[in-house]
Amino acid sequence: MEIKCINFGGFGANCYLVDTDDVRIVIDPFDLNDSIRDFLNTQKPKYIFLTHCHFDHILGAKKISERFGAEIAIGKADAIGLSDPYFSLCDMAGCSSEPFYADILFKDNDIFEVGGTKINVLHTPGHTLGSVCYVLENCIFTGDTLFEGTVGRTDFPGGDFATLKNSLQRLKNLSGDYKLYPGHGQWTTMSEEKKTNPYMV
Repeated sequence: MEIKCINFGGFGANCYLVDTDDVRIVIDPFDLNDSIRDFLNTQKPKYIFLTHCHFDHILGAKKISERFGAEIAIGKADAIGLSDPYFSLCDMAGCSSEPFYADILFKDNDIFEVGGTKINVLHTPGHTLGSVCYVLENCIFTGDTLFEGTVGRTDFPGGDFATLKNSLQRLKNLSGDYKLYPGHGQWTTMSEEKKTNPYMV
């Protein structure tokens, strides 16, 4: 599995381009810029996975889907944010987005097979109602649930700190070590976060 991270300045959002077998996945596209377009032109993506519904992680999804025919997937409880600017925070940020809808709505513990790779979907609410983490092999794409040294905010619509703490405990209890690819900042590991992240120790 190959992972390429494209970081968008300003909001510092990470978009991940993942190749697994012969299938390409885009995770949390803030936009369809030249870097992503050039990369996707070499092989069309089949899926767009969204970890949650905030604008800085979804605004490129509709463009990519329309250009390349990729299916859009998101946690069921966050689907409303794809068409509601209050939940996507577009209203707050002063940005505009045409409403769109997901082709796939994930539930907790769904197993989704991409090529020969199984993706485990973990519902990890707290940052939003429907935040999910995607587990692929020894990697977890954590969105804004867990970052290097900190966690996502809980003061946006649908956020709740007590709920987030439960989600973090669930991640902490996973057996083995994982590389963590967050929605902002640098990648890290589960073992490192257990040692140093004040929300995980």
